[in-house]
Amino acid sequence: MIVRLAIASPLTKLILTDASRSRRVVNALLLANLIVALAYVSAGAQSVGTSVSEDTLADEVNDPVATLTQFQLKDEYTPAEYGTNAQLNTSQFRAVLAVRPHLFTPLEQLVRPTLQIVTVARGKGAATNAAVDDFQLLDLFVMPFPDAKETGFRWGVGTYWVFPTSTSTFTGNGAWQLGPAWGFSWQIERLKVAALFQQATSFAYTSAKSKSVAQLQIQPILNYDLMNGWYVTSSNANWKINLRHKSSTEIPVSAGFGKIWKWSDGYSVNAAVQSEWMAYREFATQTEQFTLVFQLSLLLPQINL
Repeated sequence: MIVRLAIASPLTKLILTDASRSRRVVNALLLANLIVALAYVSAGAQSVGTSVSEDTLADEVNDPVATLTQFQLKDEYTPAEYGTNAQLNTSQFRAVLAVRPHLFTPLEQLVRPTLQIVTVARGKGAATNAAVDDFQLLDLFVMPFPDAKETGFRWGVGTYWVFPTSTSTFTGNGAWQLGPAWGFSWQIERLKVAALFQQATSFAYTSAKSKSVAQLQIQPILNYDLMNGWYVTSSNANWKINLRHKSSTEIPVSAGFGKIWKWSDGYSVNAAVQSEWMAYREFATQTEQFTLVFQLSLLLPQINL
């Protein structure tokens, strides 16, 4: 791999000139990490041995700081997009891995890798391009104070990573990104109020044409338990505020419902449907107008790594 330094004000940018080779290396590393993680889950996972009700799972399934191991499949279909006639789609696989306290990590930990296959517009017409998007990794440490059983309040801090694994020039930013993350949830009887904050700033690039990134993402969450595993939720909207001068801002809103089916004390399934509308946009000539979201999750409440 050939690496050269380009002097730019105010930061020095690291340019990776062999983008295709670096992408293959990153993909290989991600695949190896996934295999190791799955092996660790099967061989070293520990059952906590407690029964969790459907209503408790309904409260925790969209909670960004709940230590609930789950595997999510989500499809986001966008029939209407500002700035193009194309109909777009995003297929997302996300794992939420609850890690129990260890010697070197004495706090509960949440590791959340996300992989997306996106269909994006190639212009103002109906033509589209399908590709793997950038790989995301959220790592949160859940704080033990205040006592969540007494106050209903939990919070956590950690890091947010974005790896330039996109396989198309129409997706991703071609930049390695890193920043802080913070989340909280507050249970008020059957209502849960929560939010997740993720900030990413680019620090290295796969080519000279890569985009510099400084973005704040805010995911507001409202979840109300209807009993018997049913719930209504607003949890899919992801506000994106780019921090560069005259860069885009997108603030959508979402609403939907879901249902938990408990198979046993150790296995449950969550199915949810939400719709999403773009409530506010600035400097965003091409962005979603209306989106339908379908989600299916396997919940493993008794599994901690």
